[in-house]
Amino acid sequence: PHRVPLINIHRSTGVSEMAGISEGEVAVYDRQLRLWGVQAQQRLLKAKVLLWGLEGCNVEAAKNLVLAGVSLTIRDHRTVGIADVAYNYFLREDDMGKGRAESTAKRVQEMNPLCTVSSSSAPVGPCDDVAALSKELAAFDVLCLGFGVLDFDVKKAQAIDAACRAAGCCFILSVTCGELACFFSDLHKHTMQERSGTQGSQPGGKEESASQVEEFDFPSLEAWLSSSPRELQEKKVDDSIVLVSLFLAFAKSKASGGPTREEGGSFTAFCQ
Repeated sequence: PHRVPLINIHRSTGVSEMAGISEGEVAVYDRQLRLWGVQAQQRLLKAKVLLWGLEGCNVEAAKNLVLAGVSLTIRDHRTVGIADVAYNYFLREDDMGKGRAESTAKRVQEMNPLCTVSSSSAPVGPCDDVAALSKELAAFDVLCLGFGVLDFDVKKAQAIDAACRAAGCCFILSVTCGELACFFSDLHKHTMQERSGTQGSQPGGKEESASQVEEFDFPSLEAWLSSSPRELQEKKVDDSIVLVSLFLAFAKSKASGGPTREEGGSFTAFCQ
């Protein structure tokens, strides 16, 4: 059988477009460069992401982001327990009692030495001073927040989202429970350069030629939670999202902290 030669990225791409990407990075990210192009990879290499809270979704996000070339700061003030070893595949039994962030970060770093992976064990403060928090978050492009690290305190999550907005940092909140997961994203103003064609469509077809730049305004976490279930249903939001919004609204109604396992009956009454 004939062998199809691989594309030579150095020849097919202009020198100016390749600025900021070393030969070593081209060798490592070769397939990604072919998939989403040089400009997208340059943005990934420059991105600074804060993963705050090593819940289920953030563990997987750490792996995927670092393999894509994104530099990370992993923040979690909690220590490693037996449950963490069970679901966080970066942890080992000999990490028990050590910091989650530090133990995880060193093994995430091993997956891609070209990235910078740091850790922080700073505790979650009261989050009352949004201005001070925004200065802290200004060093990052994206914050991926695991709800569990806040003890499911919605008011703190809203304050952190507000701080991200002030700092120009995108905000993603993940809510996970066993095999169930949901995430909320506040990307502020997002510009979409082009839509991907439907699977099986031909290049240069009607769908591709109609593609144009679009802008989207994302609501804040507070704005989303201020919407009633009826408003969400009228906008044909998926029932699972309505359920999550009800859960977060119930958590927000608590005087402090998040709901406990014993409050299932109270949550049912709240939904009714």
